[in-house]
Amino acid sequence: MDTEYHFKASPSKGKNPPPASITPHNTGISSEEGEQQTLDLAWVFSAVRRRLLVMMGVTIALSAAAGSVVVLNNKQIIKEYQGSFRVLVEPVSAEGRIARLFLQAQSVNEGVGDISKIGSSVEESSLLDYQTQIRLLKSPEILAPVLQQIKAKYPEISHTSLVTRLDINRVMYERDGKQAGTKLLNFVYQDPDPKKIQFILDTLSVYYLDYSRQERLGQIQQAISFIDSQLPELRQRVDKLQAQLQTLRQQSSLSLPEITSRSQADQASILAVRLLDVQTQLADTRAYYNNLKQQLDKGDTSWLALVNPKGYETLISQLATIDNQISISSAIFFENTTPMLSLRDQQANIKRSLQQQAEAALENLAGQVNQLEARERQLSQSQDVLNQQIERFPSVLRQYADLQRELEVATDSLKLFLEKRETLQLGAAQQQVNWKLVAKPDLIKDEDGQPLSVTVTQTSRQLIIVIVLSLLLGIGVGFLVEVLNTVFHTPEEARFATKLPLLGIIPHDKTLEKANVSQASEPVMAVPTSTGGLNLVLGNVNTSTPRTDSARPVIEAFRYLYTNIRLLNPQNPIRSFAIGSASIGDGKSTVAVHLAQTAAAIGQRVLLVDADLRCPKIHTKLGLPNVRGLSDAIATDMGLNDVIQRAGSVWTEEMAGQENLFVLTAGSLPPDPIKLLSSNKMLYLMEQFQAFFDLVIYDTPPLVGLADANIIAAHSDGMVLVVSMDKTDRSVLIKAMEGLKISGASVLGLVANGVKGTTPSPYTKVR
Repeated sequence: MDTEYHFKASPSKGKNPPPASITPHNTGISSEEGEQQTLDLAWVFSAVRRRLLVMMGVTIALSAAAGSVVVLNNKQIIKEYQGSFRVLVEPVSAEGRIARLFLQAQSVNEGVGDISKIGSSVEESSLLDYQTQIRLLKSPEILAPVLQQIKAKYPEISHTSLVTRLDINRVMYERDGKQAGTKLLNFVYQDPDPKKIQFILDTLSVYYLDYSRQERLGQIQQAISFIDSQLPELRQRVDKLQAQLQTLRQQSSLSLPEITSRSQADQASILAVRLLDVQTQLADTRAYYNNLKQQLDKGDTSWLALVNPKGYETLISQLATIDNQISISSAIFFENTTPMLSLRDQQANIKRSLQQQAEAALENLAGQVNQLEARERQLSQSQDVLNQQIERFPSVLRQYADLQRELEVATDSLKLFLEKRETLQLGAAQQQVNWKLVAKPDLIKDEDGQPLSVTVTQTSRQLIIVIVLSLLLGIGVGFLVEVLNTVFHTPEEARFATKLPLLGIIPHDKTLEKANVSQASEPVMAVPTSTGGLNLVLGNVNTSTPRTDSARPVIEAFRYLYTNIRLLNPQNPIRSFAIGSASIGDGKSTVAVHLAQTAAAIGQRVLLVDADLRCPKIHTKLGLPNVRGLSDAIATDMGLNDVIQRAGSVWTEEMAGQENLFVLTAGSLPPDPIKLLSSNKMLYLMEQFQAFFDLVIYDTPPLVGLADANIIAAHSDGMVLVVSMDKTDRSVLIKAMEGLKISGASVLGLVANGVKGTTPSPYTKVR
């Protein structure tokens, strides 16, 4: 038996404008689109959870490989041993220091009382340059004799290998937070063979002690011998000059000729100093005059502040006042008016005054230059006169001065040689103090007396470092995989990336797409009514088996989604919207079907329109024929009575009222879907749909690359974007939103589809 339904179009069910809170420009492209996203800890934890296997796999693989290399390398390390001996190279007492300072005091004619200052610095005293001594002890010339002895037993040893393994250093200690040196040298040798170490250390200790007794005295003895050979000649020269000077005094009756000579020399020195001072002042004054003249030629008079500060500041202040008046008057008067010309004249007068003062200062400076030049000429003349007097000085006095000078030089040379001889003799006496072996050659041994290896193997520490680095690299690889995989994993990621409200979360359910309505739905028979509505008459309606409890979380998710859409604007509820997605396979058609069934079950008269005229799926999901549909209604004069069908109930037990769900399939596939969807007939049909139904849902093609969905969304109340978790690419979704923004369509929000791991509310299990 057929059932008859009557639909009336009320005035309130006409074409609704978009809700006030959802404007056409609200496409999810935020004004902060260019800002960098901050690190979301929730995303970090979820990324670690998703890529934990990758991170652990990389960590384990790298740890195993690097750990094996570390263990093998440490096993191949050859153990080395170390031995040493210690030598005292200077006397501990301060006798040598006192003797040296005594000689220094004599050399510089200082008093012996200065030696009282020695006590506070005895510990810091040293007669030896330790850095030079260490380098000398390791030089090829010094080591050549001992190297021959070592090669007799160990031929493979060369000077390079010996020096490389031999370490000579000064024993240091800390005093007052600073490093201080002792008078001990430490000799350390390292080698894998303990016997070789012991032999080399014994040989070196004997050789270096012998070297301290003999070799280091050779140069001192040579210096003393050279001085002894030069002393007789120096004494003869001094005696000869003294005899000549005595003879000259007796023959020429000269008492104190040096006084006259010294007086003339002093005068010459004074004149030379004065002349040099005047020449220096003259050069500075000329340079200063030339510099100021160049600045004046360039029109720069700022240097007057140094020459005549008071006058310069007065003129500059007046000039600033005139400039200020000119600046103010220029806004009121023209340039050729009397006030402006008067101000310009005053400005020129002040500048001329500055120029005149500068020229006067230069003239004054030029006078100083002339005075200095006159002084220079006077001193030069005086110097010439004095030089002539010195040249005319008696030849006897000149000969006397020459002899006196030669005698002083000869006496100083003799004194210097004697002092050096005493110093070298004292040094030779000190060098004869032999080096003392304070620690015999021996190897580093353990408590049992066995040689102890000094080779450090840090296997455990290296393995820990390898594990830590492998873990960090594994985490980095995991996050790299996460970043390269540009799909959305959680609803929060999609909401954060798009800045759109999250309207609903659809759990992952493999049976969701299989939940179709009856395959035996009948076409709708639509008959016009007297009220101007549509009278839709349907045939027999089959009902399917009730859904089990496993589907209840999905049912509640769609109810939650529908409620959020209704509450977007309670004062002006949404009457029509499109369901779209960025790409194929995001589940938009499934969401559209179940959302329409949910709204119908709540009591809304719902029309589900398959606006995908390229690859329609609504009729397949609902088991309806697709003989006639939307394309036929647009392209022909076919009435809605012939194309609208009524869907059978799929959730009859859970969702009563599925008789309110009506479906308009796509119909025959046109060659140009854009032409049909953008036609006036399509706009008229959309207005008719909103007039006769409480809610119209359009299933549209993918957004990217196609304009179909943009057209439908622009002429409805908005677009609901379906984002499939672990499938929808971020860049594709952003590109789709940019297309919506260009078309002027508003985006109501997001639907996260296929969310795994959602926990249903315990209330969904209550019947």
